[in-house]
Amino acid sequence: MGRSKVFVKNPESLFLLEEVRERKFDAFARIIQKSWRKYIARRKYEQMREEASNILYNFKERRRNSINRNFVGDYLGMEERPELRQFMAKRERIDFADSINKYDRRFKSIKRDFILTPKHVYLIGREKVKKGPEKGQIKEVMKKKIDIQSIKSVSLSTRQDDFFILHEPESDSLLESTFKTELISLLCKRFEELCKSKLVLNFADTLQFKVKKEGWGGGGTRSVTFLRGQGDVVITKPSSKCLTVSIGDGLPKNSKPTRKGVPQSKKGRKAPPSRAAPPPPAGSCRNGAAHIPRNHPKQREPTYSTAQKQIRAPPAAAALPKQGATRKGRARVPSDNNMEFLNVPDQGVAGIQRRKSVSQRPPPAIGRPKAEPKPSGPKCKALYQYVGQDTDELSFNVNDVIDVLLEDPSGWWKGRLHGKEGLFPGNYVLKI
Repeated sequence: MGRSKVFVKNPESLFLLEEVRERKFDAFARIIQKSWRKYIARRKYEQMREEASNILYNFKERRRNSINRNFVGDYLGMEERPELRQFMAKRERIDFADSINKYDRRFKSIKRDFILTPKHVYLIGREKVKKGPEKGQIKEVMKKKIDIQSIKSVSLSTRQDDFFILHEPESDSLLESTFKTELISLLCKRFEELCKSKLVLNFADTLQFKVKKEGWGGGGTRSVTFLRGQGDVVITKPSSKCLTVSIGDGLPKNSKPTRKGVPQSKKGRKAPPSRAAPPPPAGSCRNGAAHIPRNHPKQREPTYSTAQKQIRAPPAAAALPKQGATRKGRARVPSDNNMEFLNVPDQGVAGIQRRKSVSQRPPPAIGRPKAEPKPSGPKCKALYQYVGQDTDELSFNVNDVIDVLLEDPSGWWKGRLHGKEGLFPGNYVLKI
C-alpha cells in the first residue's frame, strides 16, 4: 500500500469496483428522473386544476372538498377492465372514466360507466342476459355512444350540486358525477380541439332537457329546479315532469384553488358566510346560555358547596403550671436576647476569606430592559353563548373576552379566542 496509489493484486477486484461505480451512477440518474417526473406531473395537475376552476369561475359555487382535489382521470382502473375496453378501439386513449348516475324520463337514478376519449363519450350499463348459454348472467352493454362534435352545449346550475346536462341533437342526458369539474374541463378541451370553437356552457337554477320518444309516449321536455337548502347533501323531490333539487350554500363563486406550499396573500381575506348573522337570543335561555343584563351586576347565590363562616369562641386559657414544677423530656429553648449561638467563628483562613467576600461585593448586574407591552387591540365580551355552525366559525361561552380582528358590515366579525381565530356574529358580544 503506497501513499498515493492502490495496488490491486487481482484484476477481478478492479472490474468489480468499476461495475459498482456504474451501478451507482445509474441509481442516481433514476432518482433524478423520478423527482423530475414527479415535479412535472404536479405542475401539470395544478395547471389542469386551475383551468377547470376558470371554467366555473363566477358562475357556480364550489364544494369545500373538491376545489383543491387532485385530478386522477381514470377512476375505474380501465387497464384491468377488459369487459369495458371491448367497446372502444384498440389504442384509443382514455381521458376520463368514472361511475356516474343517469336520470331517465321519470327521474329514476341508474348507474352508468362514463368513459371519455378524445373523440367519443361512452355510457355503459349492465343487463341480464335473457337468451343463450349465458342466460341469467349480468353483462356489460353499451347504452349510448356520443360524438363529441355532436354535443351542442352543457347546462349546469349555480349551486354546489353535481348535476349537469349534455344537450344532443335528438335527446339530452341528465347526469350526476362527483368529479364533474374534471369531466367538464376535459370535455371542453376535447371539443375545442375537434371543432376549433369553445363549448357552450349554460348556468341557471332552472334547467330543461329533451327526453327520447319511446313507444306511444311523446318525447317532450323535463325540467330541473335547484333550491337553497341546508347542508352539503343533495335532497331530490321528483314529480311528473319536474325534479326539485335542494342543497345548501357552498364556497363563493369566485373561489380558486390554492397551490401547495404557496402562502396566500394577506390582502385577499376569506369572505364571510353567505347566510345572515343570527339575531341575539330572545328570552332567558336561548342557544344554551342565559341572558345577562349589561348594567346589572351578577349576584352570586349561596350554594350548599359554599363554605359557611362559623363564629368560634376564643380558646379557653390554658392552666398555668405550678411554681417550681418542671416538665420532663423538653429541651431548653434559648432566650430571645441571647443569639450568640448563631454567630460563625471568624478565626483561621476561612474567616479571612469570608470577611474579604463580604467587604468586596460586586456591583449589582444590570439586566436587559423589560420589553414594553404590546398595545392590545379592541376587545369584546360575550353576552351569549355561541356554538359555531362551520369549521371557520368561533365558539365561545358567556363572559368570554375575545380579541376583535375585523368588523365586517355583514354582521360577521373575526376574532381570536384561546389562540384560535374565526368568525362570529357581532350582535352576540359587547365591545369593551
